[in-house]
Amino acid sequence: MLTRRQLMLGLTSVGASACVPDKMALENVISPDRTPSSPSLKVLGARRGLEIGSAFNGNGDPKYRRLLAKHCGLIVPEWQLKPRFLRPNHSSSYRFGPCDKIAAFAASNRMDFHGHTLFWHEEPIRWVESNDFAEVKRGYGGFIRDVVAHYPRAVSWDVFNEIIGDRHKYRNEFLIRKFGPKFIDFALRTTHEVAPRARLSINEYNLECGASWCRSKQDSMLALLKELKRQKTPIHAVGIQGHLSSIHPASPSATLSFIDRVADLGLDVYISELDVNDSTMPKDIATRDRMVADYYEEFLTAVLRRPAVKRLVFWGISDFDNWIVRRYTQEKRPLGAGDARPALFDSNNEPKPAFDAVVRALGGTSSRTA
Repeated sequence: MLTRRQLMLGLTSVGASACVPDKMALENVISPDRTPSSPSLKVLGARRGLEIGSAFNGNGDPKYRRLLAKHCGLIVPEWQLKPRFLRPNHSSSYRFGPCDKIAAFAASNRMDFHGHTLFWHEEPIRWVESNDFAEVKRGYGGFIRDVVAHYPRAVSWDVFNEIIGDRHKYRNEFLIRKFGPKFIDFALRTTHEVAPRARLSINEYNLECGASWCRSKQDSMLALLKELKRQKTPIHAVGIQGHLSSIHPASPSATLSFIDRVADLGLDVYISELDVNDSTMPKDIATRDRMVADYYEEFLTAVLRRPAVKRLVFWGISDFDNWIVRRYTQEKRPLGAGDARPALFDSNNEPKPAFDAVVRALGGTSSRTA
């Protein structure tokens, strides 16, 4: 099962700062990559009504930044907006600094910025928890208002990340367990009040695999969405993370069925954290790269046919700076079997067969049908 179970901890505390300072904007301007050797993914995506993006943790390498600027129209902070990193306790100041730099990079290069995330079950902010819902609304409502107001350029927000259980409707996390849809509705409405033009989504993993428990998870997500729609809660999209596992194979057909059911509710779909985990694939790099490329192409060729899919975000476009390569996933390659190669570009930021596969998939979506 692919999840992001480990965050980078012990990072330097940074005080709150302005969202996109002028000095940051000047430092982040990237000269255009004028090499004709490869097409731009964001240009290919735009031709098909798709926004292309990547997670980014602020890495300063110039070549990597040029790669992002060329291929991505959207930037998503990797962990810098996770609530417990941002404000671990009530007495601490907000640590906006790391994410401010990412937002500045996006703004300077005319990229959209997506806020990820205002709630994550894996690392909750305990200081807002209470058995009294009025206290929760004051505490978590204040947190949401502060964070969303700090990033007024954000075009969208993952208000919730990973709240559906693998075999139960909701995760066994205090606020979700205690207040359920009431808390979910409150958080979405509060975000909408502060950012009425932003698109709001619920982001979830393992909505694309073919196992029976994945189908149960899809059903639980759909039940929640129907309840929110009935309450006229502001919700615009569902994020299918798309961490394609070599242990739990994705099912394009099951994913298409789920996308269609979401679209029937009038909601958009984001493929929000796409990568291919090659943990069980052969050591030989050429063989493994072909298998990874085939996995990308099969999955994307299927799901990008649907017009409800509006966004394609890679959870790291390059092996150069990637959470799977850093071994921050539970699904790791065996030691001695070679480094993971999950992304479209290698550790030198050069294109791999996976890049060509994604180009082909984007080029094949001209007939996007419901």
